Amino acid sequence: MLWGAPTDSKKVIINQKMVKDLPPAGKLNRAAFNPILTPEANHPWESKYVLNCGAIRVNAVVYIFYRAVGEDGISRIGLALSQNGLQIDERMPEPVFSPGHPSESMGVEDPRLIEMEGRIYMLYTAYDGTTPQIALASLAKDDLIHHRWEHWHWHGLVFPDFPNKDAVLFPERFDWKLVMYHRITPSIWVAFSSNFDTPWPREGHKILMGTRSGMMWDAVKIGAGAQPLKTRYGWLHIYHGVDYGFRYRLGVFLTSLNDPTEVVYRSPNPVLEPETSYELGMSGHSWVPNVVFTCGAVPAKDLNALDENDEILVYYGGADTVIGVASATVGELIPERFRAI
Repeated sequence: MLWGAPTDSKKVIINQKMVKDLPPAGKLNRAAFNPILTPEANHPWESKYVLNCGAIRVNAVVYIFYRAVGEDGISRIGLALSQNGLQIDERMPEPVFSPGHPSESMGVEDPRLIEMEGRIYMLYTAYDGTTPQIALASLAKDDLIHHRWEHWHWHGLVFPDFPNKDAVLFPERFDWKLVMYHRITPSIWVAFSSNFDTPWPREGHKILMGTRSGMMWDAVKIGAGAQPLKTRYGWLHIYHGVDYGFRYRLGVFLTSLNDPTEVVYRSPNPVLEPETSYELGMSGHSWVPNVVFTCGAVPAKDLNALDENDEILVYYGGADTVIGVASATVGELIPERFRAI
């Protein structure tokens, strides 16, 4: 039986139909400044790899929280700031979040952030060397702005003692409920809670999206990527898919503005795939070849809901070694058929 699943299978899996004539999504365009972050030899905690960054825009500044691996092999979270979202203006010399619980003795990985109710909430992967688990921490918005990292509040493990990854929160409530997407291999699941307390309920989970068969680019496993972005046409999601060649690519899907369990559109094609040397990987210099992987995206401008001509910036790890950014407009990523409102 699926974990946390009711006995009635109709309540477990959200209806997923294979639509053969879906129009493709447009491509993300890499920034000319890529890679925007590389390992820093003078910082032992981030001297080997920087990757998988969450991003959030606060007071017209983009905060890029990234996973960093140094000489000891333990993952920590670093921070870089950007005014224009494309070039780094400031980079913290020390980690802003480090392992503090036995469940994360080998690292804190893949931060994904939202702002809600005056706080910055960060989901991340806690790793003890054996089991990856979803954990939650938060910080007051004012503490973020003034770099008071000692004020992080650790909420705890979301689903203790259960292998789980790739979790994102919606930045709004639905019927007073918090909504989370998470990944039990190979699918994206959806879960609900009335508050940020941990652990979250283990009941009521549903499969949102599964893998696609055959030679599709997302045939082996999929997972949530960037935090949901609100548009006039629905919630825009950048997600990752893995194929049988173990290549990581990015695609998009759209969910209803009022129902996070209703998938309106899913791109048949990837919108970003490994092509450059820093994404394909270089022998002896890169951690994992053939990877583009995102944990964060932001609007190019502060807006409540994005329109078709508004641009988004997607931050991603290349070959699990460096960090780049790519962009597109909402209209380029959501085909016209699905922008009719």
